[in-house]
Amino acid sequence: MVLSSATWAEARSLDQVFPFYTWHIQDFTAQEFANIRNALAVSAVLLAGISATLAASRICRQEISALAAEVAQSAKGLLKGLKELTTAECRVAFWSFVGLTAIRLYFSIYNPEYDDAVSYEVFVSKGLLATAAYYPIPNNHVFSNTISLLFYQLSPGFWWSMRLPVLLISTAATGFLFAALLRRASFVVALVATSLFCWLQLSLYHAGVGRGYWLLIWLAGIVFFSMVELLAERGRHRAAWASILVAGVVGCYTIPTFVYVLASTFSWLSLAFLRRERRGQLVPLIMVGALIGVATAVLYAPLLLVSGLRIFARNGYVETLAPGVFWPLLPGYLWHNEGFLAGQRTLGPLITLPVLALIGWMFYQARAGKLPANMAMRLRQVGLPALWFISLPYAAILVQRVFPPERVLLYKAFYFFILAGLVVEWVLWQWPVPAHRWPRRAMLTLAGLFALYETFSVVRVNPTARGSNANYHAGLVWLAANPPGRVLIPEPTHNLFFRFYAHTEQRNRNWQIDYQQLGNSRYDYVVAFPNKRGYFQPKFNFPPVFQNPDVEIYRVPQNYNLQTRAWMR
Repeated sequence: MVLSSATWAEARSLDQVFPFYTWHIQDFTAQEFANIRNALAVSAVLLAGISATLAASRICRQEISALAAEVAQSAKGLLKGLKELTTAECRVAFWSFVGLTAIRLYFSIYNPEYDDAVSYEVFVSKGLLATAAYYPIPNNHVFSNTISLLFYQLSPGFWWSMRLPVLLISTAATGFLFAALLRRASFVVALVATSLFCWLQLSLYHAGVGRGYWLLIWLAGIVFFSMVELLAERGRHRAAWASILVAGVVGCYTIPTFVYVLASTFSWLSLAFLRRERRGQLVPLIMVGALIGVATAVLYAPLLLVSGLRIFARNGYVETLAPGVFWPLLPGYLWHNEGFLAGQRTLGPLITLPVLALIGWMFYQARAGKLPANMAMRLRQVGLPALWFISLPYAAILVQRVFPPERVLLYKAFYFFILAGLVVEWVLWQWPVPAHRWPRRAMLTLAGLFALYETFSVVRVNPTARGSNANYHAGLVWLAANPPGRVLIPEPTHNLFFRFYAHTEQRNRNWQIDYQQLGNSRYDYVVAFPNKRGYFQPKFNFPPVFQNPDVEIYRVPQNYNLQTRAWMR
């Protein structure tokens, strides 16, 4: 669909969307482009034919019917847990959800544009081909941006197309995580885990910006709870396998690092099947893994054809570090990464370590038969796989020798907070009310302080970006208020944000913005950073007509001989 709707010329023109670095799209001819497009079309027809043939068979129809029944039963099971909440529990859950949604809405409106402005300007606003096939920087969360593209067709506004979809996704994901955990654990565990995770600084921030991380979180949750369902004796196994398959494909197509989720899932299931002597279950596990790989490769085919494998698999975020660089930095990375995912970059491990220690003590108590049966069961069925989900990505990181940003591993913080929820439940069991009210009061106070600090942390990081954005915006507003003309903006940051504001706020004006001087062309305006910052350092013999801390705009006289190449650094 992506390539069939595009011409070779349109594919080649993608190089001009983000032309700032030495990277370029693949060098393919019109015939090669047509051959790949035809091959994909034939493959799609064959796949559709095979699927239709299989669907027409009696056995397949029976399996599809059974799958649909299991999916419906699973949905009813989630709703049943919510319906069985007491009035007090409903009230607590409802107002927690309302407060969380309100703060997310606030951040979605007032968070400054940053990475999502790049996604909007470089991918979403340029159509399906750019969204699905263009990868100049690892900023393209393809499936998430495809969802934004659908909203863009309804209204091209930035908030509507980039931030509203994420707000809706994070809201739905929160409801799912709470309901799914409630079904497998208790109200206390579900409330603590979901609330603390959702109030985490990174969670709050990414629920308010147009990126794909909350979609990844939701899909990771689907995979996790499907994995737990597969290990249940009377689980809805068809629905679980189908959920892992679909969520695995969509997750990898959203952000490639979803492979961490799949690695955790497939390794845990393999160990569980072998330990329980259910080796026959390894066959569907291998088949599902293979289908995820094939389907993901097919979805990424336009991107691999146009942008190439190297920029996708060997960019700066996944480039293997030298051993002499990686190993000395590893302890600090682990400390700060786990700290950030627990709520505070430097002091967060002081939350992580006690929780893990208490979980270890609870496992010891469970083995000794000193925990209530239901608590021991939750620890075994949910706590153990959650601990695995927390730990295994680091094994992959050691093999890769890379340091993924905290946001890439944000999804696994939810599984740490599941452990925290189990600890809270144990504390309340050890010191029950009304004889012991202090543990509950202390934990409520700490939870309130945690939510306040995390909210403040999001607010605190915004002013710098908001100030820079305001300066870029002021420069664009000044240009819009002056006579039209050709504008030269060589700096990537300037160029992207000026184009972004022109696109979102000044759509009726015919802008001519170039990133480099074309031949000896003359320009009416030239934009640069003040004080010779950046790699473009103009040396005009006249002052700028507009200036602020981040922008200088020069009006170039008609008779001025403009030669900018010598000013590039």
